[in-house]
Amino acid sequence: MSERAIKLLPVAKVIKSFGTKGEFLIRYSPRFKDDIDEKRPVFISYDGLPVPFFIESIRPKGADQALIKLEGVDNEVQIAEISGEFIYVDYDFESDDNQDDPSQFKGYSIEDESGKGIGIITEFYDYPGNPCFGIKRPDNKEELLIPVHEDIILDIDDSAKKITARIPEGLLEL
Repeated sequence: MSERAIKLLPVAKVIKSFGTKGEFLIRYSPRFKDDIDEKRPVFISYDGLPVPFFIESIRPKGADQALIKLEGVDNEVQIAEISGEFIYVDYDFESDDNQDDPSQFKGYSIEDESGKGIGIITEFYDYPGNPCFGIKRPDNKEELLIPVHEDIILDIDDSAKKITARIPEGLLEL
């Protein structure tokens, strides 16, 4: 029997402290908003290792932000330590009912922020710590790998089967 494939998926980023009771503001991808479950721990990286935290409270604040309070994070000094860090959730990529399996994006077109087409997603590579989409370029060059990361993937339009990405400088020249 194989072990189920559990990965940590970045779903939000700690923005800043909010108030004086240990709350802080996070920005999450609306696509992954429902993946934050108050009954399950979230993870924040400390010294390169994921540390679990349980959510005391979470309140929506606009379309892509929320105020969150984690157990054990009680003051601005602790929040300053995690500001800018990603919040991860335990994510089961093998679950049959999982709608957000990255391999579902095969066939989607990918474009940069200006709308310039980059290519078509042909593959998903689940590299540890660096999942990537394999992109077939229109000029038939070798496959291009684009990291699946919150800072790079800006928008997913399921109806148009299109992903908008912020392409790191020099990546298209590889």
